[in-house]
Amino acid sequence: MKLAPWPAAGDSAGLPAVLVNPPWLAPRMTRSKPLALAPLPHPLDAQRQPLPKKKQLPKRRPSAVRVIKPGNEDIIDAGNVALAARIYANGKAERDMAHRWLLANPERAAYALIAPALGKAGTARENAIGALRMLAASGHAALLLDVADRYADHAVRAAMRAMLDEDPFERYFATVAPLPAFWKKRGAARPHLASTGMALPDDAIERLGVMLRFPRSHGIYPGIVQVQQACTPASLADFAWDLFNAWLRAGGDIKENWAFTSLGLLGNDDVARKLTPLIRAWPGRNQHGRAAIGVLALAAIGTDTALMLLNGIAQKVRFKALQDKAREQIEQVAAARRLSADELEDRLAPDLGLDQQGTLLLDFGARQFRVGFDEALKPYVRDAAGARLPGLPKPNRKDKAALAKAAVARFKLLKQDARTIAAQQVRRLELAMCAQRRWQPEVFVRLLACHPLVRHLVRRLVLGVYELEPGASDGGRLLACFRVGPDGATTTAGDDEFLPPACGNLHIGIPHALDLPPMDAAAFGQLFADYELLQPFAQIGRDTRALSKKETMATSLLRWQGVVVPTGRVLGLANKGWRRGTAQDGGSIVTFNKPLADGRLAELHITPGIIAGLVHEYPQQTLKKVVAGTLSTLDPVAASELIRDLEFLRA
Repeated sequence: MKLAPWPAAGDSAGLPAVLVNPPWLAPRMTRSKPLALAPLPHPLDAQRQPLPKKKQLPKRRPSAVRVIKPGNEDIIDAGNVALAARIYANGKAERDMAHRWLLANPERAAYALIAPALGKAGTARENAIGALRMLAASGHAALLLDVADRYADHAVRAAMRAMLDEDPFERYFATVAPLPAFWKKRGAARPHLASTGMALPDDAIERLGVMLRFPRSHGIYPGIVQVQQACTPASLADFAWDLFNAWLRAGGDIKENWAFTSLGLLGNDDVARKLTPLIRAWPGRNQHGRAAIGVLALAAIGTDTALMLLNGIAQKVRFKALQDKAREQIEQVAAARRLSADELEDRLAPDLGLDQQGTLLLDFGARQFRVGFDEALKPYVRDAAGARLPGLPKPNRKDKAALAKAAVARFKLLKQDARTIAAQQVRRLELAMCAQRRWQPEVFVRLLACHPLVRHLVRRLVLGVYELEPGASDGGRLLACFRVGPDGATTTAGDDEFLPPACGNLHIGIPHALDLPPMDAAAFGQLFADYELLQPFAQIGRDTRALSKKETMATSLLRWQGVVVPTGRVLGLANKGWRRGTAQDGGSIVTFNKPLADGRLAELHITPGIIAGLVHEYPQQTLKKVVAGTLSTLDPVAASELIRDLEFLRA
């Protein structure tokens, strides 16, 4: 891209104000001096009973926030308001709980937090300030000032007023240090103004770098928001990637990881695609902390593609700690959108820029080609006459060079994205069938049947109409079967129009082989054969298993006890919805768990176990028992899939 010439010195046309007159170069507003205050005792404090010892915070890790579980507010209720502020600032998964508690107890929070908020600099001060500013923004400013007055010192109210009214642009380091050496060694990419297309000049780039270093404990510095609004997203993402690589080449100093976390502020889909392979590889190089920051960066980018890649890590990665971190972020995103993890996953399937028919037109000028997808979501190409080609032809002299080049690049990116997500999409539909998950009709149509990409899988499956109990989202009674054609029309096994039966709580699902009536299975099997449609996973004709009479009277399955299997096959259970258990002393994982549809957890025990980070240390595992609760109450589909999973290990 050819850069437009920058205006003469002093001409700031189009530049964000913060890059023209940065607040940190101007005289700073006078701040109140720290006050040596003691927290005011709240009347309720004397009435509350101390917590039992087992629920108290560990003395050796008083800053730990993981001991607080979402919804468990006992420790805070017992008087540890500072903990509520710390969790609100840093607790991530527990932040909502702390937020709710603070909003429900604003006076009590003010009694405990005004003193540290106006005291000496440090983490406790920052946490307290963040909590009090949140309460003020939520309508409790007058209450906070009223509590400040109870100190009987006018300086406290004045300092409190100044703290609440502080300009967000004034929230930067007291001393702005020079940028590190790697800053000068970054690539040539620069942010471009959206209004003019001009690249930012050197002094503006330096000021952007300064802002990226500012603390984010109370939110993104507003000057960054100005830059995001003024510059093109693609140029910001390229700049951030260059900065990240410069930091990485310089050794990746954790003290300067703002250059890494900037990817979350300025990154896009392309950054997410390039970052994900690094995240997956870092734990194997003893870079677990760096991988965890990368997971947070994907969540911060927050696009559907970034979240889809994050969900891929949450579903399958060699390192359990990284998988748990990714899963935690997905759960937070789902909670923020008031969705379950499965519902969020439905919404993360990218459309890859396909049209409503699920195809993509590649225009070479003189020639045009259309891309479709097979049962594994592998893209294929057809020419203008509809003939399937072995691949995308190379451009020739009759084609328009610019169009052909863009089309080839687009197809290359499409194949890359499809390769990344194909197995993930097939797997989630198979797991939905095994878990007997159901969708409301309008959700099924929007997110599955008419989704540009997922529709290619749906049209190869037998679908069912179910009547569910009120409030249920799985199971139910199968009323009728149908399929979705390439045009989106629903048909019967006889290829006739399908009219859904009337019922009170109608849902759509993917019938398991145990639920599928034999006549329907045979008829749809013939229909798919006639249309040469292969199923993305075994549905019709899926092998099914059952518990023996003796097993139904037990709580554990012992039929595989003593069987020796390759470690790689045990790890492959992740593709079937199993998760690694908690690592024991020495990092050995000796259990694998699978959530079952009725809420129980199946637990497979193995020996000698898999060493976290050293999965090939023991090439073979000996299977022990599978604990799944009272087996007589286990659903037949769940029992069949559980046995099928374990038989896979010794296949």
